[in-house]
Amino acid sequence: MSDPHQPLQHHHHQQHGPMQQLIDVAAMQTKIPNSFRDSSTAPLRKLSVDLIKTYKHINEVYYAKKKRRAVGAIQGDETGNKKGKVNAHIYNDGYDDSNHDYIVNPGEKWMDRYEVDSLIGKGSFGQVVKAFDHVDQEHVAIKIIKNKKPFLNQAQIEVKLLELMNSNDRENKYYIVRLKRNFMFRNHLCLVFELLSYNLYDLLRNTNFRGVSLNLTR
Repeated sequence: MSDPHQPLQHHHHQQHGPMQQLIDVAAMQTKIPNSFRDSSTAPLRKLSVDLIKTYKHINEVYYAKKKRRAVGAIQGDETGNKKGKVNAHIYNDGYDDSNHDYIVNPGEKWMDRYEVDSLIGKGSFGQVVKAFDHVDQEHVAIKIIKNKKPFLNQAQIEVKLLELMNSNDRENKYYIVRLKRNFMFRNHLCLVFELLSYNLYDLLRNTNFRGVSLNLTR
């Protein structure tokens, strides 16, 4: 006869009925955190309900950094001039500025095909120029990626995604921007797009950030 005070170790582990299920639920409840992340910081909310706020914040950070770099460059030039020296930094054989962006020259012709018209956009990944394609006889938008490895890697992923989406939407049912081609030019990856109108941020800015109607979005 077994000792009544001896714990029933083997029988306890073999229970699979309602009692065991209650024990399992109780064990799971002990693992539930007492506090959760503030829903206002969730990425999904920031990219949907708070999209306009997110855009504003990104631009504030970008232009604040840009202003600091400009002030630092001016101070550096002043220090160099006081010492009788000229800032001799040359980037990418003189084709790039200190931010590794290509120095855009309107009228310049690339690959004996694209004639640069004007700069129409600039952001953290690079710049966008309006250009005329002398082969297809049409205006295009060319996105010039910064001459830095991390930006190049990210842009190559963008190219693959756009090519995949474009190939699965040949009839343009889903209004995905068309990537015509891409090429390397003076160490910059360049993405050639169809020329469209405003980007989303410019559209929101032109409506004083009131947003757009559902019909217009469709």
